[in-house]
Amino acid sequence: NSRKVFITGQVTRPGAYPLGTRMTVVQLIAMAGGLTEFAKPKDIVILRDPPGAAAAPGARPTTFRFNYDDLRNLKNLASNIDLKPGDTVIVP
Repeated sequence: NSRKVFITGQVTRPGAYPLGTRMTVVQLIAMAGGLTEFAKPKDIVILRDPPGAAAAPGARPTTFRFNYDDLRNLKNLASNIDLKPGDTVIVP
């Protein structure tokens, strides 16, 4: 149960999704039904808690920017990172 990732915002089915052995940002967006017509694909953000964040209240999460349009155009492919348990993808 603890191996979940989360997606919120302008996707068809926001929520928690089980994390298998490997899942990328694009795969999670696909599982969530894709972006809605009001999504801002250039402004997607991934939040990742730092290691030991539960033991360090107030620890700031690491943020990653993700531009879905770039990836669709085969640019900046490295931005399609592997997700880790507890990651949250925000689609404005």
